Amino acid sequence: MPRSHGTRRKARSILTKDNVVRGISYLLHDYKVGDKVIVDVDPREHSTTPHRRFHGRIGVITEVRKRTLKVSVMFGDKEKFLQTRLNHVKPLSAPEAKA
Repeated sequence: MPRSHGTRRKARSILTKDNVVRGISYLLHDYKVGDKVIVDVDPREHSTTPHRRFHGRIGVITEVRKRTLKVSVMFGDKEKFLQTRLNHVKPLSAPEAKA
C-alpha cells in the first residue's frame, strides 16, 4: 500500500486538541494591520488550516478581511503569506511585541 504524504502527516501531537476549551473569544478580538500574532492551529476546523510547519510561529498581519486574515510569516530567509481564519491565530501579548 502506498504511503500517504498529506499535509497532516506526522502531526498527531501538534494537531490534537487539549482539554482546554477554546470558546468563541477569538472572535471578539479586533485585529489590525501590523499586529503580531502566533499561528496556533485549531484542529477542530480543517478549513483554511495553515501547514503544520507554521504552528507556533510569530507573524504580522498584512490584511484583514471579513472572515480571514492574511499573515506574513518569516520562514528561514523567505517571507511566506498565510491566509487563515481567526481561530488559527492568537494575539501576541508579549512586551516585545509592542515595540
